[in-house]
Amino acid sequence: MKFLVLSSRNSKEILRDPINLFFGVGFPIILLLLLSAIQLNVPTNLFHINNLSPGIVIFGLSFFSLFSGTLIAKDRASSFMMRLFASPLTSTDFIVGYTFPFVPIAFIQVLITFRF
Repeated sequence: MKFLVLSSRNSKEILRDPINLFFGVGFPIILLLLLSAIQLNVPTNLFHINNLSPGIVIFGLSFFSLFSGTLIAKDRASSFMMRLFASPLTSTDFIVGYTFPFVPIAFIQVLITFRF
C-alpha cells in the first residue's frame, strides 16, 4: 500500500502533461479515423478497422512505455529519486508506483479503440 502515494504523485504528473493525453488517447482515435477514410476510397479490405485496431492499441500502449521512461528519467535527473531511495519503499513498490497510473489510461484507450 506504500506505492499508492508514489502512484498518486505520478498520476498527477501524467495528467498535467497534455502531450501524454493526446498521444495516449487522442492519437489512436485520429489514426482510426484516418484509416477508415482511406478504407472508404480503396476497393480492397486492406485497411479494414477490425483488422487494424489491435495494432493501433499496441501502438498507443507503446507511447505509455515511452512516457513512463521519460517520467523516471525526469525523476532521476532531479533529487526526487534520491529521496525515494531513502524512503521505505521496496523495488516492487517502485515498479507498481510507476506502472499503476498508466493502467486506467490504457484501459480507456483500449475501450475507445475497440468501441470505435
